[in-house]
Amino acid sequence: MPIEIIDLNEEWQSSALAYLRRSPYRNAIPLSNITQLRTRSSVVVAHTNGFILGIASHYHDLPLLSLTFVAERGEALPKLLHGLHARVPALGTESVIAVLPEQRMFQLAEWVTVESVEAELQMVVEPETLRPREHPNVRRLHAEDLPEMGELATVGGLMAWSPETISHGPAFGAFVDDRLVAMAATRFATPDVVEIGNIVTHPTHRRRGFASGCTSALSQACFRLAPRVYLMVMANNQAAFDSYRALGFWPAERFGFMRFRLR
Repeated sequence: MPIEIIDLNEEWQSSALAYLRRSPYRNAIPLSNITQLRTRSSVVVAHTNGFILGIASHYHDLPLLSLTFVAERGEALPKLLHGLHARVPALGTESVIAVLPEQRMFQLAEWVTVESVEAELQMVVEPETLRPREHPNVRRLHAEDLPEMGELATVGGLMAWSPETISHGPAFGAFVDDRLVAMAATRFATPDVVEIGNIVTHPTHRRRGFASGCTSALSQACFRLAPRVYLMVMANNQAAFDSYRALGFWPAERFGFMRFRLR
């Protein structure tokens, strides 16, 4: 039977969840787009004869164009890309980014024009491996801290920062003289998996344990929301890698940060 592309709806929601939950870490971003971030995401499903063959989605609130997908069969992916582009025309106007496991990156490269690829590592932590690092300057952040969070994100060059972050889950910050100098926040929190990110320290306060304290406190808070917690780090950022390893994170899978254009 031919492959059909449809918008994700209530009829297909449970099947889509079951499809993605087979690999919660690898499918964490797609899972977030069909659950917590669903109202701000465009999601298309490829199916045939009642079986899902793939899912692609675009989250609207990032300051850059992005998409993500899962597709078991090669012929489903171009149809998913075409279907998502039809619903989000902006995807065809400029560069798009995707953070994907390496195998999916190779899948995607067959159907798009690749502009650049940078290696990332998905680093996972569990309650048994986490090595808490308490810091007296660290406290939970709230909506009233958003102006300072935005300023720190700009100074630290956070590419994917969005004020919506504060509504996605816990965030923790370190303060010196009542000034926010480091933070770590939740990118999304589903019942299956949490991604933490937006980890940054002001350049004048680095190497003093502030970011580690924030990341430690955030990880502990996130384990009250889901059994799986991870973060992403650029493969060439040895200092960050060593810092996360010291907290009990370990590299679970190699991903690619891919910039491309739809054909």
